[in-house]
Amino acid sequence: MSQAFFPSLVKRFEQLEQQLNKLDAATGDGDHGTTILKGLRAAAEAPDNAAKSFRRAAGGASGSLFSLVVGALETVMTGETPLDAALSRAADRIGQMGQAKAGDKTMLDALIPAAGAGTDPRAAAAAARAGANATRDLAARRGRAKYVEGAGVGHLDAGAVSVAEILEEFAERGQSIP
Repeated sequence: MSQAFFPSLVKRFEQLEQQLNKLDAATGDGDHGTTILKGLRAAAEAPDNAAKSFRRAAGGASGSLFSLVVGALETVMTGETPLDAALSRAADRIGQMGQAKAGDKTMLDALIPAAGAGTDPRAAAAAARAGANATRDLAARRGRAKYVEGAGVGHLDAGAVSVAEILEEFAERGQSIP
């Protein structure tokens, strides 16, 4: 699964890179798509150590935070952890690292609902997408978005959108997951 999953994510994010950069430009520094794609390319080249490769290649806060999502999916693909438990553990660690919680207009607004959706990858992806879409109406309380005019209200959070995209790709390839 991981042999096909990470290359498929790279293809998906190659198509999304500019859109994610544009979302991020409205509330951040405008490089989110490029950063995530850089990490995913490294993960695809080292699928047995995808999280570590992602973190090193992406760098910065995004590299550290999104590597936890990548690592969670690695444990699901190897059968070590059910999807909901893996995503919940990643969300807890991200919340601790970023001192963020649901409603802060971060990637957690997609990840926490996904973790609560159970072990079905399609349900997790749908919950993540709904959570990401809901960030449009949230005022940012963490990250760079809290410093922009209106705290980013009216804009989707790029990190939450990326979580939804990752989990949608996972659901599409998730039929053979233990």
